[in-house]
Amino acid sequence: MIFSLRPTFFHRQDNSKNMRRLDTQLSTYILLFILMLYGVSAQAESTKNYLRIERSLPAENNDLTVTSIGGLLFNNNAGSHVDLSYLESDTSGNGLTLDIGGNYVFRWEVSLFAGIGVALGYNWDNDDYIASYYPEVGAVYEITQKFGITISGKRYFNLYNKPENIIKLGLLFSY
Repeated sequence: MIFSLRPTFFHRQDNSKNMRRLDTQLSTYILLFILMLYGVSAQAESTKNYLRIERSLPAENNDLTVTSIGGLLFNNNAGSHVDLSYLESDTSGNGLTLDIGGNYVFRWEVSLFAGIGVALGYNWDNDDYIASYYPEVGAVYEITQKFGITISGKRYFNLYNKPENIIKLGLLFSY
């Protein structure tokens, strides 16, 4: 009886499935952390400027990784952002885009936002220009007056001839 359980404990596991599970667990823990500490959050001011650094991980159905740095501005219930994004993909090549967008902000302890944007850039591996548009949703959580975290989701249209879903986690620095 005990020897029949041995293969369940000592078999080789698929690392890609484990990594996807760990990525999902990490995202879940970060969201739970944000929701649990909403009373400690520094309330967002009527006008707030942020430096935002974000990174996505490849999903199961695509190999696209997006790393971006840029500015995020909240002014009452309106928001805007300008990001410089580096796109990495084994199948579609690497590129650089400038993302510009606007959004509506729901100002609570955790500020939620929804909006649209455009991405214009160049893919040097394929020697091609990139022109894309996307809807975006996300959340901003200020841990202190100068530091916070963010999570956002985008659905790029016309990026590499197919829609791409991206979820990015990031850090915020107020200035």
